[in-house]
Amino acid sequence: MKRREFIALAATAAATAATGDNAAKMAAPHMESRRLGGSANGNAPVPPRNRRPYADVDWSKVQEVHTTSHGHCENQKMLDAYLDRGFEFLTISNYYPSAPTMPLKTFRDTHYRVHHDFPVMVKGKRVDGPFDWTKIVSEWKDELPPELQKQLPFTEGKLRFSRVPDNILEAPNAEHHAFFGNDGKIVSGLHMCAPGSAFCSGTFDKRNRFLSHGKGYCFGSGEHMHTAVSRMVDGMIFPDGGGVTINHPAWSHLKDEIIWDLLDYDPRVLGIEVFNMCKPSKNYPWSRSNCEDYWDRALSTGRQCFGFFVPDWGLQEGVNVLLVLEKSVHACLQAYRRGNWYGAIKGRKILRFTSIRFDGANLQVTLDKPAHLQVITKRGVTAWANANKISFSVAASDREKYGYIRVRAYARDDSGEIIFSQPMMLT
Repeated sequence: MKRREFIALAATAAATAATGDNAAKMAAPHMESRRLGGSANGNAPVPPRNRRPYADVDWSKVQEVHTTSHGHCENQKMLDAYLDRGFEFLTISNYYPSAPTMPLKTFRDTHYRVHHDFPVMVKGKRVDGPFDWTKIVSEWKDELPPELQKQLPFTEGKLRFSRVPDNILEAPNAEHHAFFGNDGKIVSGLHMCAPGSAFCSGTFDKRNRFLSHGKGYCFGSGEHMHTAVSRMVDGMIFPDGGGVTINHPAWSHLKDEIIWDLLDYDPRVLGIEVFNMCKPSKNYPWSRSNCEDYWDRALSTGRQCFGFFVPDWGLQEGVNVLLVLEKSVHACLQAYRRGNWYGAIKGRKILRFTSIRFDGANLQVTLDKPAHLQVITKRGVTAWANANKISFSVAASDREKYGYIRVRAYARDDSGEIIFSQPMMLT
């Protein structure tokens, strides 16, 4: 199956799960047009990131969808972990290659070793697919260790997932990497996901085991970070939904200037991962999972920057709680684009926002149970309450001083749950 057919099938499956056959007939051709060179937004102006999330949320009717924008899933055990946490919308973000893992019910191991139908940077030049990896790798087969030689010719493996709920929502995504910066060098540690984008990059050859990178085939993007972002947004399956995330800035030791540059480049670069669980270990403490300092520095410049909360490889912590009127792929991706979601460390409905209202001067927030609430601005923690609600008002003369408002709430029990609103900008 060629990539175009594969992604079109994925789009049809996602749309059918979301809203039925009529939506599927509309969504699949639209997705196909992305890969044929169409622009997700054409020549229409791109709206800025929403500076006042939740303004259009009807809290009396809204439904919550638990999901993540960055979660790897390589086997049924990992999928079961997401399902056990109540995830209803999956945008799996694997790499090697950085390409969609969907439809889940039909996706097979080693799919992209056999069906690679997208471009790769080869010796610094972008070369269109398809790539016959059996033929290519066979050119230097004798240089491979015997155990890898035995894998040739490449064949498609078994179904990766044996138990996939019929009603699960899916959209394309991947974790992209290996970008050049403005200085012409690879930006160390810069990874980006693009929930809702069918864009693909890189190759199957993780850690150059099959020597392809040494032969000139780039294992990742291999392009300037701006070019890569443009390709990601051009691959969006809906013009008004989804976006690009800047992953684990603390783990990557990213400079603020890189983050701000990407936020300025395109408003569909939605924000950064504020929490990334990664693989839990004593060498990956909270200080490298929690990127609130990056978040507040970006917001203090006046840039809107949404916050994402993700498990990455960790599975058990990090969730984005999308606020939608209907449970569909399109509605979920629109929630991401508009900033209509909140983040949580644990999820599982331990602690929930039931209302966040801000009219530009007055903030009112309610929870489903009492907690330790904090209002955070450019000045730090500015107001707090031990209750299930909090209010905060900003005088016109204080808008510049405070810069933005966001809310953080700590559960009173021993669950370790913390939930985070998206920021609402004052300037």
